[in-house]
Amino acid sequence: MKPPTVTLLVHGGPRSIEAIRAAGLSRRLPAANVRTLFREGSRLATARRWHADLRAHRPDLLYVLNTALPGALLAAWWSRIHRLPYLLDTGDVILEMARRSGIGAGWRLPILAFTERTAWRNAAGIVVRGTRHREYLGQRGLNATLIRDGYAEQQDVPPDAVASLRRRHGLEGRFVVGLMGSLVFSPRLGICYGWDLVRALPRLADLPVTAVVIGDGNGREWLETEARRLGVSDRLVFTGRIPYAEVPTYLRLFDVALSTQTNNLPGQVRTTGKVPEYMAAGRFVLASRVGEAELLLPPEMLVDYAGEVDAAYPDRLAARVRELVADPTRLALRERLPGVAAARCSYDVLSRQWLELVTATAAAHRHDRSVPDPSHDREFHGDDHAE
Repeated sequence: MKPPTVTLLVHGGPRSIEAIRAAGLSRRLPAANVRTLFREGSRLATARRWHADLRAHRPDLLYVLNTALPGALLAAWWSRIHRLPYLLDTGDVILEMARRSGIGAGWRLPILAFTERTAWRNAAGIVVRGTRHREYLGQRGLNATLIRDGYAEQQDVPPDAVASLRRRHGLEGRFVVGLMGSLVFSPRLGICYGWDLVRALPRLADLPVTAVVIGDGNGREWLETEARRLGVSDRLVFTGRIPYAEVPTYLRLFDVALSTQTNNLPGQVRTTGKVPEYMAAGRFVLASRVGEAELLLPPEMLVDYAGEVDAAYPDRLAARVRELVADPTRLALRERLPGVAAARCSYDVLSRQWLELVTATAAAHRHDRSVPDPSHDREFHGDDHAE
């Protein structure tokens, strides 16, 4: 079957996580068959530029990374007006996530509701990254395909590079518990990603444990304030954002890597890109028993988590870390994880799944282009929603 031409709409720049996923998934298509468009400037400016590109280089299929503006509504518009099919690749239930976290809530909720509903209903197919997400959409009569998050190519990381990084951050002789992610404060929940790690540290004061946080965001100040309140600032290291190519090296600082999701719908449907990265790097993971982590990780790496903000979770987390410090032989379980990651989350595997899906979708929706589309001259003007 002839490979289709695909235009990917990426709601981020060329170095964004979305761009990395787009490149990883599309790697098996001939380069001449792929156009990747990135968001630059405002939503309105991006919509106009993307629309012009689609008119000039109409593909067989559109592929939209994330349920975001302008791509989600632009793709729906092109589907309805120009009969151009699209696949929606989404890792979140955006309306429910905004409601539960309070991030982007308020007057934006109706916009999120309309965008998500419209994107779902007009898509030729939906790609999700978590099994629970597929089940959730299936309950609503929407068929979805599971293509999980991938991970950075695992180049051989020299031990000297890791040792040098440990010295730079003052981690020699320390048992490192770390996490990687966006540090975004949730006004409704009153926490930020990493809250559980910071609150677990006082319970480990008698052990040589240091916490390392990779990432940045508006919640970093909240975490730093919380650390000062608890008297653990001297055992908390922030690396800030790092280049994606350096992720495999930085993750090897961790003796234990954390992935914590709230036990509600937004947490349950997510894979989170962190878990495949941790697995591929061969880190021992402690994850809340929520969502895709429960399906990918062995039981020994799962920690029970109740509700949205489980006040007792830092206690359970600290107890598990204490067990690992006392008996480091338990860490050997991590040696199984790279093989699991390669089988389920490598771009070698994911790109095969993706190519099969886009080829079948384009073939099913291919129409005779010799028949003029009477709506082809209609223009998309867009609506520049709040940034």
